[in-house]
Amino acid sequence: MVRKPYRPLLAFFVLLLVASMSIRLARAQVNGIEAEILPSSGTADTSILIRFRTTNASIGNVEKADIFWDDVVIGLNNSGNQSADGSYNYFLSVPTEPPLSDVGNHTITVDSVVLNYGQVSFNFTFEITEYVPSPEYVALNSSYYALLANYSDLLGSYDSLSVNYSTLAAEYEALLTDHNTLLSNYNSLSANYNSLLANINALSANYNSLLINYNNLNSLYSLFLTNYTRLQGNYDSLSSNYNILRTDYDSLQSNYGGLKTNYDALLGELAFARNFGYAFVGSTIILAAIIVYLVLIKPKVTSKAR
Repeated sequence: MVRKPYRPLLAFFVLLLVASMSIRLARAQVNGIEAEILPSSGTADTSILIRFRTTNASIGNVEKADIFWDDVVIGLNNSGNQSADGSYNYFLSVPTEPPLSDVGNHTITVDSVVLNYGQVSFNFTFEITEYVPSPEYVALNSSYYALLANYSDLLGSYDSLSVNYSTLAAEYEALLTDHNTLLSNYNSLSANYNSLLANINALSANYNSLLINYNNLNSLYSLFLTNYTRLQGNYDSLSSNYNILRTDYDSLQSNYGGLKTNYDALLGELAFARNFGYAFVGSTIILAAIIVYLVLIKPKVTSKAR
């Protein structure tokens, strides 16, 4: 229990020793270039500065570099910011994705090509002592658990849908067969439809022609109907007159029969009278001829007698 207050101090010295070893290692890798990381520990939202300064005028400095965090690329061919003292500075932020942002030690590697020296590599250690989530992370964390709850519900729905899917898949196969049959029938009906459509167009043309003729005939029918009505009236009038004339005709026919009988009787009597007249006239002529003859011959006889 007495030693607990010294533990933070002990941890600080250990971190200081590790940082100093890292800096010394970087300086040992490239003779004439000093490298340091500031700070070497902090929270997840700490801004990190890595500084390079050349101490040898014959070689260049780390002007551009590829930077890795736990062997994960966080920047390629980054340009450093040159300070007034000639050093080049690189500013980093702790990655937000776990495990790169987990509490503990993380290795930062800087690779570069230095003028008049060649390829160089620097390794630094940064310790994350506390993870301080950003507001975005808090919002995302809340959304995550909400989505996790929704995921559980969706997983149950998925299992149910999976069962339904199997049933629907079987029904789909059956429907696909029916679809193919219906498609074949549709193609056949489509051909018949096109044929019927051509027939309909022809019938439509004939219909229009017949409609014109019908209208013309209807006009004639109306005219004939008017004439028929007038003729029917005339016919009724003529029929009435005919009946009257028929009655008169029958009466005249009856009278004619009587008159013809009388006429025939009179005609017979007239023929008898005519024949009798002819006979009388003939007898009269003969008698006259005899008398004339006698008259003519009488003087001759008388003269002979004397």
